[in-house]
Amino acid sequence: MDLIVGSSSSLRGSVRIPPNKSQSFRALIMAGLAEGTSVIHSPAVSNDWMRGTEALELFGAAVTPRADRVWEISGTGGKLKTPDNIIDCGNSGIILRFFTALAACCEGYTALGGDHSLRHIRPSQPLIDALNALGAWAVSTKGDGHAPLIVRGRLKGGSATIDGMDSQPVSALLLAASLADAPSDIVVTRPGEKPWIEMTLDWLRRCGVEFSNSNYERYRVRGRSRWKGFEYHVPLDWSAALYPIVAALVTPGSEVTLPGMDYHDHQGDRMVVGVLRDMGAKIDIDGSTVRACSSTLRGRTIDCNDFIDQFMLLAVVGAFAEGETILTNAEVCRYKECDRIAAMAHALGAMGASVQERPDGLVIRRSPLHGAELDSHDDHRMVMTMAVAAMGARGTTRIRGLECVKKTFPNFADQMRALGGDMQTA
Repeated sequence: MDLIVGSSSSLRGSVRIPPNKSQSFRALIMAGLAEGTSVIHSPAVSNDWMRGTEALELFGAAVTPRADRVWEISGTGGKLKTPDNIIDCGNSGIILRFFTALAACCEGYTALGGDHSLRHIRPSQPLIDALNALGAWAVSTKGDGHAPLIVRGRLKGGSATIDGMDSQPVSALLLAASLADAPSDIVVTRPGEKPWIEMTLDWLRRCGVEFSNSNYERYRVRGRSRWKGFEYHVPLDWSAALYPIVAALVTPGSEVTLPGMDYHDHQGDRMVVGVLRDMGAKIDIDGSTVRACSSTLRGRTIDCNDFIDQFMLLAVVGAFAEGETILTNAEVCRYKECDRIAAMAHALGAMGASVQERPDGLVIRRSPLHGAELDSHDDHRMVMTMAVAAMGARGTTRIRGLECVKKTFPNFADQMRALGGDMQTA
């Protein structure tokens, strides 16, 4: 299905933002490892969530959906069984990395596979090497550091070094180390995406896992940790919130309200609000309500690493901002659902932007954008980002491959239409 987007004169109204996927998955996994029953309210239910619940059940947990968006998880008490089937991770890097690490905490062999991006773009070698160093056995079947992967436990503990440019392998290793047979000392080189690591550490604290953290470069995690079940309400997603926020900023006469947001949650993307304000954005936060209005923006240099999922959207902001916007420290974007640096350079160029690709980012200059034919690359953030750009551009833009937005913002097009956005599906 394609998304056809025309220029929007103004956007007005309120948007209901979906729950945060990163918090949902951490809650799911920690509940699956807990003793007893946990209750998770309003998780981000998507294809990824359903694959994650299926994977968790293969490890011995029981996951039951109840009424009113409540899910109950009967945990394993940290005693995982060997899955009796291959774990299909689909398009989810978090499922591949987190469950690869958990596979090292049970006896026997576990096989994990996934789609093209997991098999060719999203590297797993740093996690493979670290698991092997801590006494487990892990291998890429093709020998190229990508899925399919095979893992055998148990994780014994000890010392390991892992590349931290991508936070998911580090988070996965920290979670698994809490179940290892002995304490683990973990050294992280090139630590990046630190807010996502902090989110993981917050869950370890919440569950009583003993660990130390030295500047995100060195950890010591006590093994054989156990914790009780819990109740958790998943906060709304700042990543999703930023699409209607930026759409309001770059379209004339717009005012958009987002209720129910928690600015104190451990989501790095909330920091983009401050970046946008520094660029001249009119964004007000009153308690849990966010309001964004049409704004005159100024270019600036932005280190994107703490909010890497917003790299593409900030590139669009750069096309509407006076002067020059330089996005840096985003090399990890090349290893997401697609090469997001190259994909954004191509898409913005096709829409008439002045854009220069760099190894770790982009340079964008204010440019009048026009409609174009674009490909989503099966990347949910690509669809939403280019839709925002199209609303502020002249003419009509067609984005091929809308279905992938279900990953994080299933009703994105409907919500934007309700605000007055010119969006059709075909």
